[in-house]
Amino acid sequence: MVELYQELQNFGDVKTNVSFKKMTTFAVGEMAQCLITVTDTEKLIGLLNYLKNNGVNFFILGGGSNLLMPDRDIEGVTVRIQTKKVEMADDTTIMSDAGVGFGTLINLSLAHSLEGLEWGVGVPGTVGGAVRGNAGAMGRNIATCLEKVQVWRDGEVIELQNSECGFDYRESRFKFNGDIVLRAWFKLKPGDKKEIMLRATTYMKQRSGRYPHTPSAGSFFKNIQISKWPGKVEELPELFRERGMIPVGWVMEQLDLKGLTIGGAKVSDEHGNFVINFNNATQEDVLKIVEVMKERAYNKFKLEIEPEVEIVQ
Repeated sequence: MVELYQELQNFGDVKTNVSFKKMTTFAVGEMAQCLITVTDTEKLIGLLNYLKNNGVNFFILGGGSNLLMPDRDIEGVTVRIQTKKVEMADDTTIMSDAGVGFGTLINLSLAHSLEGLEWGVGVPGTVGGAVRGNAGAMGRNIATCLEKVQVWRDGEVIELQNSECGFDYRESRFKFNGDIVLRAWFKLKPGDKKEIMLRATTYMKQRSGRYPHTPSAGSFFKNIQISKWPGKVEELPELFRERGMIPVGWVMEQLDLKGLTIGGAKVSDEHGNFVINFNNATQEDVLKIVEVMKERAYNKFKLEIEPEVEIVQ
């Protein structure tokens, strides 16, 4: 362990026994037994190659905004990606390292009067996490503006075009094939700065007015594509039919689940698709609430809802 600790220091800042409660927006979880924070992409590549070549298990952590960590320590090495480079690749393209805060990327696009990312104002997390989960809001998502991405795959650095990323609603192939996002390029459009800022401000107001400020991982479940609604579509609100998407928050309101509390976890009073940590919740507390939500949705609507949050077992 001492030798590993010394080797890791060649790649970043190394600490032992760091609580995941401090590194995730849900504030749930125990300890990372060994945490390395990496701020340079080339060092990140070197670290991943070192860990692979030496058979060291590792867990990747970005901004920690879409994770529910377990009620146990994470063994091996937790790699916290905080790579920092973000710049204009050309007049309408931004290159960003995976560890850049998503808000930093958006701010750069706004500063250059580029539209295509303003929907993400207020969305937490890092660029790498946003690409991996095809983050989205207001009817837009990463897939609508990403040009290409660079990933680490089993010792190789590979560049993939948008069409090779397997994007779907809140999904990409990177969630399933072990690829680790290193960098991403976003192709945006020139626009009127005042109009872009107005849209961004409007989105921020909508988000801040509805979303609770208690620790959570944001929307816990994926919203439902209207083609998968098991009931009569014509009975749904017109807005849902227009958008082709049914908010899980609305479903939870129909089930009268707002305010449901188990242990230190609770379905938010403000947003039915938010499970919040209001009193030192454990993963077990959260998962018990999640099971109630899933069971009630199925019993009433014959609806199977899928988590958007990554649940680490």
